[in-house]
Amino acid sequence: MSKSDNVGSISTTIRIPKDVYEKIEFDASSNNSHISTVINNILRKYATWDMFVSDVGFMYMQKPLLRALFDKISDKDIAQISKTIGYARTRDAILFIGGKVSVKTIVHVVKLWLTSSKIPIRVIEKDNSIEFIVQHNLGKKWSIYFVTLLKELFSELKNPFIEEDIEDHTVEITFALKTKKKKK
Repeated sequence: MSKSDNVGSISTTIRIPKDVYEKIEFDASSNNSHISTVINNILRKYATWDMFVSDVGFMYMQKPLLRALFDKISDKDIAQISKTIGYARTRDAILFIGGKVSVKTIVHVVKLWLTSSKIPIRVIEKDNSIEFIVQHNLGKKWSIYFVTLLKELFSELKNPFIEEDIEDHTVEITFALKTKKKKK
């Protein structure tokens, strides 16, 4: 039996195995949160990312393994792989999850991807620009991969990059945003 409220949520009763509930309860108390918040976060992550990832070719991989593999590939080859395979697969994910390629859907899917991978990301939107700051700890090659990928996605929208800072553990890249013309 379900019951709706006025803020767009539904109250429902479900059965949760005791061992799972205890883990959720522990997580909630450890993070000074509520059980319903933890459960809603789990459901939101599933409904917005987890149910799509295998369909669009994403998989979980150990970070040290990924870093070691990237270290064996030249910077030029990393950029080329990002421009072709990385771009195509990420664009597919954006279309599949967001329905179209736009600044909003790029940001949404990239944030889903990185937060699901436990990679901190911060996106700062201003009137004429958007900046991505990522703390990944995956090495400079992953920074090259990620920056190249974003450049390809934003170039499709004709939003040029303004500046970038590629480091071993962090990436900062800023793109110009098209200004909206005011209606007369």
